[in-house]
Amino acid sequence: MKLTLTALLATVLFTTSGISVCGETFDAKAVEKTVRKALPNTQITTIQALPITGLLEIIAGKNVLYADPTGRYLFVGSIYDMHTATDLTAERKAETSLIDWESLPLKTSVQYAGSGSQKLAVFFDPECGWCRKLHKQLTLLDDIDIYAIMYPVEGLSPTSKHKAASILCSADPLMALDKVMAGKILPIVSDSTCLDKADANISQVQTFARDKDIHGTPTLVAPDGRVRAGFMDEQSLRAWLNKSN
Repeated sequence: MKLTLTALLATVLFTTSGISVCGETFDAKAVEKTVRKALPNTQITTIQALPITGLLEIIAGKNVLYADPTGRYLFVGSIYDMHTATDLTAERKAETSLIDWESLPLKTSVQYAGSGSQKLAVFFDPECGWCRKLHKQLTLLDDIDIYAIMYPVEGLSPTSKHKAASILCSADPLMALDKVMAGKILPIVSDSTCLDKADANISQVQTFARDKDIHGTPTLVAPDGRVRAGFMDEQSLRAWLNKSN
């Protein structure tokens, strides 16, 4: 079977010539050469060892691939940590795809009450169960500027988009978000002009998210553009944000 990946980067970068896996050192250049021979159009950014016996990670643009230490066997797909129910491959893809903070659609967000020198944006679906769990953690970060960008994931719930628009058009969007996260029913919003505008803005968010390979919620964006998908508790959130400093 012949595999083809789009060449996304112009430069091949390696910080070291050797990789240590399980106490043995393997030549990164040799692995690259073997992979490149099989996939001549693939331009590799980095190769590094994983904390998984005998497995190397290959970053090629937005692609995350895996290989054995010889580079002969290439694995294409996702690795899951079954203890934490985490898609490790999706995490790495997000981490290697930076988003310019200034490009974020913050006008379609609910700002939390916190304020401080740090900022955090979260793509948020009002019908997402993990978003509800994350919401409780976000309320503890009162020293951080937090923006919950309303992003109804298509196919998750038929009511998500309308609920997101209703939150944005409420007299107090943060209070409305609190109610939704607590499973309470929102008062009916009768301002059709606001709802139509919010609906159009949310459609733009959905387009933006697809363009940035954001397909699930919650997805977090740090000020330096790092992206991370999934739930984190308060302590983990702070540690992840501090990597920006």
